[in-house]
Amino acid sequence: MLVQTDLYSFGYKKGSVLPWCKKCGAENFYLAGKTKNKKQRYKCRKCGCRFVWTSDLPNRTFFSNVISFAVELYGTVGISLRTIAKKFWKYFKIKISHEGVRQWILAAKNLNIIDDKSIPTKTWHIDETYFKIKGKGHWLWVVYCKESKQVIAWHISKTHLLKDAKAILRKAMKKSQGVRPKKIITDGLWQYPTAIKKVIGWNWREQKKRHIIDSGIGKNALIERVNKEIKRRFKWFGTFQAMEGATTFFDLFFYHFNQNGINSPELT
Repeated sequence: MLVQTDLYSFGYKKGSVLPWCKKCGAENFYLAGKTKNKKQRYKCRKCGCRFVWTSDLPNRTFFSNVISFAVELYGTVGISLRTIAKKFWKYFKIKISHEGVRQWILAAKNLNIIDDKSIPTKTWHIDETYFKIKGKGHWLWVVYCKESKQVIAWHISKTHLLKDAKAILRKAMKKSQGVRPKKIITDGLWQYPTAIKKVIGWNWREQKKRHIIDSGIGKNALIERVNKEIKRRFKWFGTFQAMEGATTFFDLFFYHFNQNGINSPELT
């Protein structure tokens, strides 16, 4: 008996994902009981080969490309879990609950897709935007690098205080391996000058020269466009249901934002 784990060992028929015989390639088969591990066994009507159709991922029913597609829809387009589940059934006849999709998305954090490599930076644009988790207000702090055109750090907080401004700066410094930027551009929030002094360590002459305070329609327009894109993506949710869900969404969103050039046409 063969065990099919090839990523492409399936065919498409009427929008459904169907196994095909790995020995002769025929799609004419029937159910032939289950294995000791309770996995479905098939038998080819043409050559008599028995096989088990399994995912290329351990302990998964669906293939990695199906799961990746769902994760990408969630992280880039901002489609809700229930909508993804409905669309998968409508277009592919893949029956999966919204909870199943949620588990796929949570598992994506363990697939080493998040890039932890350091990013050389010169100019940081920093801003914060308001959103809700289960109806309660939270703040998303974002550091965007002008040269690399990437979000290098982000932070979620319940408050809008000095400690939160310091937290996002520490994350950005860690990402740059302790290399201080040549310039930081923020809005007029009073927490930023104090946080920069504490975390970045510029003396007052350097800070006066390197810390630029401007509005979202001025020199800090880049980060405002990033925030606009962020809000456009999670507006479908209205509110997240848990901190874990929000963290997972932003992990995936910023990964795709940095890797797939989502920002390229808009932030030039």
